[in-house]
Amino acid sequence: MNECRVTVLMPLKHFHPYFLKKAVESIINQSCPYWLMIIVVEKSNFDNFRRSLKKELKDSRIQVFINEGRKLAGAINTGMRHAKTDFAAILLADDMWALEAIQALNSYIVKYPDIDFFHSSRVKIDENDNPISPVYYSKEKFSIDDFKISSPVKHLLCWRKDKALAFGGLDESLNNVGPDDYDFPWTMAEKGAAFKAVKECLYYYRDHRECYRLTTHLPLSVHKREIRRIFEKHGVDPLSIKEKIASAEGTYLRQCLYRSPRDKRIKEKQGYDARHGWREKSR
Repeated sequence: MNECRVTVLMPLKHFHPYFLKKAVESIINQSCPYWLMIIVVEKSNFDNFRRSLKKELKDSRIQVFINEGRKLAGAINTGMRHAKTDFAAILLADDMWALEAIQALNSYIVKYPDIDFFHSSRVKIDENDNPISPVYYSKEKFSIDDFKISSPVKHLLCWRKDKALAFGGLDESLNNVGPDDYDFPWTMAEKGAAFKAVKECLYYYRDHRECYRLTTHLPLSVHKREIRRIFEKHGVDPLSIKEKIASAEGTYLRQCLYRSPRDKRIKEKQGYDARHGWREKSR
C-alpha cells in the first residue's frame, strides 16, 4: 500500500481563495500520504493562482500545468496526460475530499485489480463545511441505458488513466456542462470499462453562491443546449431529450441564476447578488 496509485486532478479557472485553500488542504492532510496532485490552470490565471497558494505549492507532491486543451475537459485531459500514476481522479476547486479518500481508493484499487472506474458516495456541504444533505450513496449496479435518465456515476470519480486516454479522454468539444461527470463516465461505460461503487462517502460537494460556479452562473439556455448535445452524441431520441430537459428545468436547473447570456449581462450590470439564487432542498 505504500506507493502512489492516484493522481488528484484539479482543473482551475474561476475560484474562491478560501474554498481553493480548503480543497487543496483536504489533499495535503490525507490520512495516507501516498498521493500526487496536478493543478491545471489557464495561462492568464497562473500568477494569481500561485499567489493564492504560495504555501501549499511548497509540497513537492503538487505540480502545476498550463491547460493544453479546451475548457474544463481540456484541463482534465492535460492533467491526465501528465499523471504518473495508473489512476486519476477529480477534485473541483470549491469541493473537498474526505481525509481518508486516498487510503480508501488505494484499498479498492488493490482489492479490485480488474476495475477501471471507481465512484464514491458523496454529501453536500455549505460555505462553512456543514453537511446540508444526507449521504448520497454510490450505485453498485446500473446499465448504460441508465445514463439516458441521469448519470448513475457521481463524484468522487477515479478511473484508469490509460483506459481513458485510449479514446482521447474527455470530449473537449463540450462546453463545460457535464464533460466530466456525465459524458465521460457514459463514454467509459460504452467503451467497456468495469465500474465499482465505493460505499464510503469520500466527496464533499460544496453548494454555495460565493463565487462563480458552472451549475449556477452558466445561463439556463447554455445548460439546455449542452445537455442536448450530450444526449444527441449518445444516440438518445429527440422526444426523450425533450422530456429529460423539461424534468431538469424543474429540479437542479432551477439553480441557474440567468435565463440567457443577455439576461446575465443585464443582471450583472444591475449589480445582481448571486447569493440570493435558488437552492435545491437537500434534506
